Amino acid sequence: MKFYFSFLCLGVVILSSCSNWKAESLYPVPSQALTSAVDRAGGKSGFEQGALPEDWWTLFKDPQLNEFISLALAQSPSLQKARAQITFAAASADRVKAALFPTLNWNADTSRQKLSTTGVIPFGTPSSTGVQPIVAPTTSSIPEYFTLYETELNFAYEFDFWGKNRNTFRSALGEVQTRVAEEAFARLQLSYAVAQAYFHLQTDYKRESVLSSLVQERMEYRDLIQRRINANVDTALSLQNAEYYLAQAKQTLLALQGDIAVTENLLKALIAGNFEEEIWDVTILDEPLPSVPLPRDLPLHLIARRPDIIAQLWVIESAGRQIEVAKAGFYPDFNLTGFYGYQTIHFREWFKWPSSYFDADVAVSLPIFDGGRLIANLRGSEVNYDLAIIKYNDLVINAAREVLDGIAVLRNQMDQLQVLEAKSSTQEKLYNLSALRVEHNIDTNLDKYLSQGTYLVSQDEEVVAEGNAVQAMLALIKALGGGYDTCYEG
Repeated sequence: MKFYFSFLCLGVVILSSCSNWKAESLYPVPSQALTSAVDRAGGKSGFEQGALPEDWWTLFKDPQLNEFISLALAQSPSLQKARAQITFAAASADRVKAALFPTLNWNADTSRQKLSTTGVIPFGTPSSTGVQPIVAPTTSSIPEYFTLYETELNFAYEFDFWGKNRNTFRSALGEVQTRVAEEAFARLQLSYAVAQAYFHLQTDYKRESVLSSLVQERMEYRDLIQRRINANVDTALSLQNAEYYLAQAKQTLLALQGDIAVTENLLKALIAGNFEEEIWDVTILDEPLPSVPLPRDLPLHLIARRPDIIAQLWVIESAGRQIEVAKAGFYPDFNLTGFYGYQTIHFREWFKWPSSYFDADVAVSLPIFDGGRLIANLRGSEVNYDLAIIKYNDLVINAAREVLDGIAVLRNQMDQLQVLEAKSSTQEKLYNLSALRVEHNIDTNLDKYLSQGTYLVSQDEEVVAEGNAVQAMLALIKALGGGYDTCYEG
């Protein structure tokens, strides 16, 4: 019998180890490409060397933005849901942890019973059936009616020789860490969305001022053309052109005002307030733009500081533990159970030794044939682990692309901004010069209005470029992980 049992155990070990599975490999971070991108950005406008602060939005030194993001982080339903998921995962881990310890339960009950006097084994006093009751050799006959008193302690413990319960618990802890990282990623996405909407709105506010001036200039230009026509010094063609440019400016302004209304609603929804918050035009774009800190060790930073990647690493950790749990299913389970209690129908005899009873049981359970369930469970765990790695690889590739794109786009936007600032400055000088020439009767008001219109258009282009540069900064900050500072320690 011992030989047979040993043979079965050996067969299970051999069966569980016969696997040709080879785990997917982790995608290596493109270190050279990231390092080269950081080197090319060194010394460029919009970049500096350093690490992002966790509250990265303070880089812009805007109290209103700080207030809006703080409100959003405190009130957002999506973040409340993420925090609740952390609590739920922690509770689930505690529930799994209980399997590592023995259980001890106490039960007690009192019941009133009546036994049959006409059954196969009659109890109680003689009845009309004529069947004589069974009488115990040393006690009086068992009564037909009685009250039964019971109390007992139950003990159970599963020996975790193969680590099944320990790995299940570690897998549950990995789930908790995953939820923590996902909450951090949700916080990053929310703060990014608030800042994105806020700066979009500030750009639109500034453009609205410029475009309103442009509409006013187009109206004055049209009126001037009308007066020139009345004085027979211009033609209807010039008036039609003036009307067209005026309508075009009005259309642009109206479209912008519609965009402002939608963006204000979006920002207020992200704040999760009462949609009555006042949003001020703080003309943040009149201030010097901040620089985005780029860490020297960007390849390592990319993996260790992106909450979505950290979350996926914990998923991989949890999936790896589940493989160990599935392997443990091939081995025998050893369980120890027992109970000790008292049972009597005589209350005064309840806690005396004759009323006691107990049982101790050591059980061994060994799977021999289960229709392939254990093999399928192991294969499923292995595939789940591979899928987690594949998703991680996809995240790393996309993260690297986002950072490389972010650095390249920000460099380009800062270059465009410098060009458009110079262009706007030149147009302003030309406009001022044209105004002086009109003042000294060298040019006409027609030349002045044309120069002013060109200057306002170039000013609008500059504002758009400033807004694009800010949005590029936000995208790069998000790609870098937004200052997340909890590393994976699996």
